[in-house]
Order: sequence, then structure tokens, then C-alpha cells
Amino acid sequence: MKKSFKTLAVGLVVALSLSACASNTPSDNPSSNSGNNSGSNSATDVVVNPLEKFPEPIEVAIGRGIDPTYKYEGEDTAENNLYTRWLKDSYNIVVKHEWEASVADYGQKVSLAIGSNDLPDAMLVNETQLRQMVKADQLADLTDVYNKFGTDRLKQIYESNPGLLEGVTFDGKLYALPETTLPSAPMTWIRKDWLDKLGLEAPKSLEDLEKIAKAFIDNKMGGDKTLGIVGTQQGGALYSTFLSSGDHYMNFSPVFFSNNAYPGIWVKDKDGNAVYGSTTAETRESLSKLRDWYASGILDKEIGLRKSTQEVITSGQAGIFFGPWWTPYNLMDSIKNDPNANWRPYTAPVDAAGKFNSNQATGSSYIVVKKNYKHPEAVIKMINIHVSEKEESYKTAVGKELTSQEIPLFLIMGLGDQLEYAVKTTQKVLTGEMKLEDVDKLNYGFTYELASHVKNVKIEPFDNYDIQYWDQQKDPDFFTHLYSHLNGGSTFVDADVHYVKSLATAQTKTMQTKWTNLKKIEDETFLKIIMGTVPIEEFDAFVGKWNEQGGDQITKEVNELK
Repeated sequence: MKKSFKTLAVGLVVALSLSACASNTPSDNPSSNSGNNSGSNSATDVVVNPLEKFPEPIEVAIGRGIDPTYKYEGEDTAENNLYTRWLKDSYNIVVKHEWEASVADYGQKVSLAIGSNDLPDAMLVNETQLRQMVKADQLADLTDVYNKFGTDRLKQIYESNPGLLEGVTFDGKLYALPETTLPSAPMTWIRKDWLDKLGLEAPKSLEDLEKIAKAFIDNKMGGDKTLGIVGTQQGGALYSTFLSSGDHYMNFSPVFFSNNAYPGIWVKDKDGNAVYGSTTAETRESLSKLRDWYASGILDKEIGLRKSTQEVITSGQAGIFFGPWWTPYNLMDSIKNDPNANWRPYTAPVDAAGKFNSNQATGSSYIVVKKNYKHPEAVIKMINIHVSEKEESYKTAVGKELTSQEIPLFLIMGLGDQLEYAVKTTQKVLTGEMKLEDVDKLNYGFTYELASHVKNVKIEPFDNYDIQYWDQQKDPDFFTHLYSHLNGGSTFVDADVHYVKSLATAQTKTMQTKWTNLKKIEDETFLKIIMGTVPIEEFDAFVGKWNEQGGDQITKEVNELK
């Protein structure tokens, strides 16, 4: 996942960035506190231009998650790099790390900071942690600061994503700045060049996928070690959950969705009551299907064990997996190894009624500011800068795309219709239906960049996104962006997705002590069922055990949320 982490950080942010500069990235917003928070004085007593340099240096001490495998430029670090130095030189914002934790350990480190009430000035938290901090009265009320210091562009982002700020407002006070929700649904990605060689039709159902995978294997399309359907690797998830709702890359969520099964999230039963999707008959049926696929060799025999599923895709062994619209950002090595690797997305598999189903992705990261921090406006300014078109000094000091590992308090931010506008507008500029100068450069800066470069990389026929109709060499950086948006993005925005949103999006009280164990039981049992090391009847035993060890009480708590 090392490659996908870096690419996602760049690719998704760039896709959703509001800046006209290709090296821009997302942002968030704060506000001031009232009552005991000393930060409110700075909001009410000082008139500050939202993008003006502070007259004196202001320090923001943050808690930071670090990817230990990430390669920085030269001697740069997460705390001292091109971006943080530019913030200091151009805005007098001095970012310090009060503590660092690996990405894997970050959540635990945040929870320890909350429990000990030893908080940095600002940090990223999940929804469960946010609610804990609000209840413990640990956070600054950001209402005034956001209203007074947030730029028009920042406010426009939230206004175009209805409900986001309301979800972090408690008793009329704004306590966090949420990331915007990326539109997402897992599609089936297939080597269409293999489909074409075998004369096979595009898939619709699970049965279609089964036949295609078998044909790929039987005809050794990827050589003697051809794999059918690949996915979850070592340490990965079998499907997205209510705590990782946007996790749609390289797992098996679509297999469940096509059976109207929603494991990992909370849904309504036939009587309208909350039920955990992993305990339903539909999930049992889906596990049985995956079990059959595994036994017949259609499913990768190293599911859950393989160190890197990405490697078998890159090497050309595999021809089918599941992923969201931005998946092509992770296919560049595959295409480099084989320029004819024609990866195309399909809105499949569908259910028995022909519906293309998905869980609904909800935002999972929030910027919070500790109560009594004296300069919450500095945090707001960091986010204003993040979503705004960069000043000239940025091109000189930074001048390239950066990731979440360089940019402090990094959130994915974008207008609600950002992806659809990017796809449709770029298509129109390509075909001549729209002039480049008519693109809304101010609010959709990266769309303007896409449209500016599209004629360099897309060749006729303009409405066919097969790999042979692209110039991969002329403008390689924008080939990646445009191939992702027009190939993956166009299929997704044109899809009629039936979304199911989890009834719970954060942990309840009992989950805080019981969930780790319950999830471990679930993951281990389901993987064993798929691999055939235990019978399918073990699912029924799992449901009983899950209820006995806290599931019943948790279900009651979720029902109280409705």
C-alpha cells in the first residue's frame, strides 16, 4: 500500500483541489471560541486579512501521523520541508510537532492524548474521538473564528457539501472542520485487452465475473501464473466499514453489495431496526460465494496473505480487481510494464434487480483545536492557504505537487460537484463544445489544468478511453491525471449508484471497549470461511458469539441513535 498511499495523497487532493495550480492541495477551516477560550479575543479584537502574513511568527504545535516508508527530498522531514518552510517564510506560521506517531499508531496516540488531557494545539481526529473531546470540554469553539477568518472559497466548499458543518456543531458551537466527502463507489477493473482477445462481453453479474476470471486463467492471459480475481492483501480489509467508509480500493465490497449485503456498516432490517450488516443472511450468502470462488481457483489463493496485491497487478499476472474511480493513479506501473494493458472500469456486479449498489462514503477526518489555544486563526489561515490559489512565492519555494506527508493538518477538500465538473468540462473542451477560457478557473482550478492539457494526451476517437487512444509520452504527468478522470471518473459520474449509508458513523460507548475484539473475531472468521478452513456454518456461530460478547448491547445503542 506504500505506493497507493502516496498516489492517493496527491491524486485525490489534486482532483478535488480548488487551486488553479497543479501543485495545490486541500484544506479545512476553524473559528474562534467564546466563553473561556482565550482564542476568541484574537477573533474579535484583531482585523486580519484571511491570507495576509502575520506580523510576528505564530507557532502551531500539532500531533502528526507519519508514514515511516515515505521518502522526503534531501534532508527534509515531516516537520521541516518545502511546504512548512514556505508557510514560515510567507505567512509567519511556524509548525512544530508536539509528537509524532506512525500512521498505524496514530489513532492510539490521539486517544492517549485525549485520555490524559495533554493535547497539541491542533490535530486530526476521527468522529469517535471528536465526540469524546466535545463531551470532555477539551475543544475550542470555532464558530466566530471560522465566520471571521474563513475565506469565501473555504466557506463555498462547505456550502457545496450540505450537512458537513452541521455534523460537527454541538449546542450551536462549531467544534471541528471536517474533510469533504469524496464521491466513491467500487467498480470492477478489468484488462479489456484480455476481454477483447477472448471475445468476451463486459460483465454485469457475479456470474459474468466468474466466467471471465475462469477464461483468463484457462487461457493463461497473464502467463502460467495467471490469477483470476485479486484483492485484500496482508493487513488489509475484506470490505469497507462504517469507520472506513471510503475504503474501496482492492477489497471485495462489490461482491457483498451485489447480494444486497453490507458487512461492516449498520443498516435497517425489514422492521426498520438497526442491524449490523456483517450478521445478516445476505452476508452469509456472499461469504459462501467467495468460498466457492476460492475453492475453484477463481479467487487469489493468497487472499489476506499476499504482501502486495499491487505487485501482481503491475507484473501482469492479474486481470480483475475492485476499486474506485481514482484507481488509475495506481495503474501507472502496470501500464509502464505493458503499454497495452487496457484497464477499464465497469459498474458491475449489479444485484438481481439490476441495481449497482455501494455503501455511502462519509468523512472520517476532522481538524480540532484545543480549548484556550491563543491563535486558532492561525489554523484557519493554514486551511485558507490550502484551498486557495497559491501566491507566486509558492512556485519558487515549492513548485511541485506535495502529499499529506509534507502538508500539515492535511484534509481532502473540494466542492461537492468537483469531480463531475472536472469530467464533463474536460470532455467538452476536448471535443470543442466548450472553450478553455470558459472554464470556471476560479472555483475549479484543477479542472482548468486538466482541460489545458487534455489535447496533449487524448487522441481520437475522443469518446473511447481504451489505452491505445492515449499519447502516454507527450505529457506524462497529465496523462496520469486525465486517464484517471476520463477513464475512471467518467464511468463513475455516469453511473446510477444506489447508496446505503450506515446508521452509525462513529463508535458508541460499548464499542470503545468491545469493538477491537469483536472486529478481530469477525475478520478471522470470515477469512477462514472464504479459505475453507472452517465450514460455512461457522458464520452462525460467529453471529452468536458476536451478540454475546457485546454486539447485543451495541445494537441497542445504535438503535438509540436513529
